[in-house]
Amino acid sequence: MEPYTIHLHSSIVLDAPVHRLWPILSDTDRINRMVGLPAFERTQPDHDLVQIIYGHFLGVPVSWREHPFEWIFEQQFSVEREFDPPIPIKRLQTTTRFSPLPNERTKVDVEVHMAPRNLFGSIGGRLLVGQRMLRQLRQAYRELGQRAAMSERVTLPPVRQPRINHQRLRVAAERLRAFGIRETLIDRLTDHLIGADDPQVLKMRAFALADMWGEPRMEVLRMCLYATRTGMLDLEWDVLCPSCRGPSRRAGSLSDLEHDAYCPSCDVRYDTNFDESIEVRFSVNPDIRDAVDVPYCIGGPANTPHIVAQMALPAQSQREVRLRLTPGRYRLRSRQMTGRVAFEAVSSAASRTAHIVFRSESARIDPPIIEAGNVTIIIDNVTDTPALIVIERSEWSVQATSAALVTSLTEFRQLFSSEALSPGVGIAVRSLTFLFSDLKGSTALYDQIGDSPAYARVRDHFALMSAIIGAHNGSLVKTIGDAVMAVFSSTEAAVAAALEIQREFTLGEMARGNPALRVKLGLHSGPCIAVNANNLLDYFGSTVNIAARVQNESIGGDIVLTDALTDDLPVRSFLERENVRLEPFERELRGLSRQFKLTRVWVMPSMDWLDAPLTEPPGGSTIQSVAGRGAAW
Repeated sequence: MEPYTIHLHSSIVLDAPVHRLWPILSDTDRINRMVGLPAFERTQPDHDLVQIIYGHFLGVPVSWREHPFEWIFEQQFSVEREFDPPIPIKRLQTTTRFSPLPNERTKVDVEVHMAPRNLFGSIGGRLLVGQRMLRQLRQAYRELGQRAAMSERVTLPPVRQPRINHQRLRVAAERLRAFGIRETLIDRLTDHLIGADDPQVLKMRAFALADMWGEPRMEVLRMCLYATRTGMLDLEWDVLCPSCRGPSRRAGSLSDLEHDAYCPSCDVRYDTNFDESIEVRFSVNPDIRDAVDVPYCIGGPANTPHIVAQMALPAQSQREVRLRLTPGRYRLRSRQMTGRVAFEAVSSAASRTAHIVFRSESARIDPPIIEAGNVTIIIDNVTDTPALIVIERSEWSVQATSAALVTSLTEFRQLFSSEALSPGVGIAVRSLTFLFSDLKGSTALYDQIGDSPAYARVRDHFALMSAIIGAHNGSLVKTIGDAVMAVFSSTEAAVAAALEIQREFTLGEMARGNPALRVKLGLHSGPCIAVNANNLLDYFGSTVNIAARVQNESIGGDIVLTDALTDDLPVRSFLERENVRLEPFERELRGLSRQFKLTRVWVMPSMDWLDAPLTEPPGGSTIQSVAGRGAAW
């Protein structure tokens, strides 16, 4: 390669700490737009991780080869580009470094290295890059630094002035009010759609918006779902690559999803699942605002915030990296090698230094647990292959709104009843909690109080159960006769809903002077398959079958839980706080050839009411814990 012969440097001191500046100054897509660099029109792989970029600059077609960004969290980032003619510069490398200063100030240094193609490139490079680009870059950094100094939560203005249809926006906001959405949330959303930058109104995460506004996450998610029905927002499904965690494709409907997906950036094919691979995002409706969805940068640090460091490591070389790691699980990987290592940063450990050795098909770390904070990681590449090393957080973003969560909400099933997977396509879900219920003695109820009153009670019982399930972020999947199948993404929420259901149909009915309804409830949690059943989203698998069988072990007025729930820490903590009685027992469930550890949960201080006729207030003798069997699901 041609050597760099032009070296330029610029620096600026900003009155904001590094942790506030990094998220916005490392957003290279926005920075490129602010300094007037060209947008991408198309890309294609060149070799390994290098991409060929095509676009226009000053009306002239341009193309260049972009090497992967390298960065260390809150310290520096850099990128190297190789340009094709007619650009008079062969290669250009830019590096931005962050140095903390006293009094929460930060020095930002920008280094530019160029290899000109000819004399025009030598002169023009110094003028165009050395004066114009660096001057605009300092101006952009100064503007963003001032905003970071003023507030912990930085709101960035649009780079370009968008066109807003205020009349349509007002009508959509009025329709949101008709859905009962809180006025403050509607105002926040409308202000965001008017004043935020284009990328911030495209592919929005509801939980990220909630965190930015300081509002409850589920409330903001529900507002976004309703906003799609008012014409304010559009909903899309992102299929995320497990490696880079970027969207490898987007689907406008669940019916467009497939069993697997391919990420061209990582050159990997992977199975999709509702828990991590598929995420719902929201974009402003184009009738409300025009927003330009064009990239200006491929792989900057802001595009993959879960990656804390990405760096090139030549063959047969060693690199020492100093990082600031928060407590959590991490992994180190390279696309060029099959070996991966996992390690954990904890609040207290024996060492703050880890040594990692990469071989062709394996990798080793010592020690696997280090103390969080400022750490040192020594990486040895003992192979003959250059590698791009990635250090990333193992946990998926807590701000991601997974398909497993969204599709388990009552509001989703009400607003998107036509949303279903394609026939024959089953998407894996790693963990959901299923609640099955049945109304015990409903036949006797019809005989004792008459068809019309009995039907009204059964109908009201369905409506009340649906409301309680929805209030705990679950969804009623279907009913068969007097039975209900419901789904929850949270184990604790499912158990809380079950307790409220039993309290409502026992203590609540009795307080209103009505006889208690004997509802049988069973819950189980685990993996399943989401499928299309009669053009509705449904779930199948052993977890669903077990949950249905567990409900058969309920005798009415109780809740039967499997050990998948009682061994779950949030559920155990929740039950300890509640005034409930637990009765562990074991049972071989019908059709399943093994013993299950079950727990019967009583929500009543006494079970005397179990012996009472359905039409009389509770009373009579106490019934000991027995396992009854109801109708099979």
